[in-house]
Order: sequence, then structure tokens, then C-alpha cells
Amino acid sequence: MKTKQRTVRRKKPYGPNIVRAWFDTVFHYALRGLENERDFLVRRNWTYRFRKRSLEYLGPVAEHLPAEARENLEQLISFFPEVSAAIEEHDKRERQLQDNCRAYMDAILKDSSFQKAFESVASEAPHTLGRQFGEHFGAYSAEEDFMGLLAEYLVNNVENLPSQYATAELWNRYRESFLTSVSTPELNSFREAVERSGVALLDAVNELTSLLRTTRSDLSLEFDVPYVAELSSVR
Repeated sequence: MKTKQRTVRRKKPYGPNIVRAWFDTVFHYALRGLENERDFLVRRNWTYRFRKRSLEYLGPVAEHLPAEARENLEQLISFFPEVSAAIEEHDKRERQLQDNCRAYMDAILKDSSFQKAFESVASEAPHTLGRQFGEHFGAYSAEEDFMGLLAEYLVNNVENLPSQYATAELWNRYRESFLTSVSTPELNSFREAVERSGVALLDAVNELTSLLRTTRSDLSLEFDVPYVAELSSVR
């Protein structure tokens, strides 16, 4: 006589309260941070800053979360290894983009064509724009900072700047001159490395975003927990 085998469903080691905390302190901030990253990456603005030698708005996933919530992230990925792997891949590609931006920046500053363009603009701009060259750089006063800021714009593919930027008039007038100065075989490999790592990071952002949304949806349906607990006001 055959006996029916019952499928015993193992109870998950987490429940609605923990899922609620993950939604509020991990998914919310991580997805918002990734969306912000995607906006910059689509525009090929790597947000590299010459002073800090780092990316300002692109970074490890954990840095998108409040510091006090990062232990919740560690707990979440301990149960979801595929999320952990996707976060590691994202963070690795972000580091590669940052390293390539640094290398490109350093190469620009050492490049003789860029240096000649800088000297030419520094000499011409006071006559063309009617004020001293240094006045276009706001709080910066050293020539190395002037060069660093202009090189930063080149690394980040900055187009025309709005008028509230101190450098807007100078950059918008001479942008093509600086672009031409870095369109050399010596700098092509550095620029292409940045572009490739930017595309790779965008792919990682899209993949991680999709995985986080799927995981959040599965948890929501399994534990009957809404994405948003409550609204502070209803209009």
C-alpha cells in the first residue's frame, strides 16, 4: 500500500518584520542610489573629481545606504547569495571605472597637446572674454587647479555649462579647443578604457536593479508585506 508523501515546507529564518526592515532600509536606498547612478552613466558623466581623485555620485552599493542600515544589507545578502554576487560585481566595476578615470586624468595633465591648449587659452581668454583668466575658476587660485578642473570636464564628457558655473563662459567658449587637444593617439587608449568600464558599470547597474526588484517582489508576495508601509500624507 502506497502512502502519500507530504511535502514539508521549511520555515524561513526571517519573517514579515525583518522583510519590512529590508524594504525600508535596504531596497529603498539601494534602488534609489542605482537609479541615480544610471542617470549619470547614460549621460557618460562619470562624476570624477580631480581634487578627491574619486567618483562623487557612483560608488559601492553599501554607500547608498545610511550607515546604520548597512548591517541590514549584510543580513539580506547572507540569505540571497545571487544578490551578494551582483553587488560584488557592481562594486568591482565601479572601482575599475574610478581607476581608469584617474589614469585618464593623469595622462591628460601630462599631455603636451593639452598643456599647449591650456597656455593658448590662458593667453587669449582675457582679451576675448574681458576678464582675467583666473576669475573664471571661482575659489580656485592655483594654475594646477585650473588645469585639473578643465581636465575633469574632459574626463566627464561635460558639454555646455549653465551660467551659474563660474567656469561656464570660459568652458563654453573654448570647449572645442580642449576637446581637440585630447583627441590624440596618445590619449585614445585611456579614453576608450574609461568608456568601456562605464558601459560595463551601466550593465551591472541594470542587472542588479532588476535582481533587487525581483527579490523585493517575491518577498512582498510571500510575506504579504507592501513595498511602502504607509504614506505620511494622502492627497
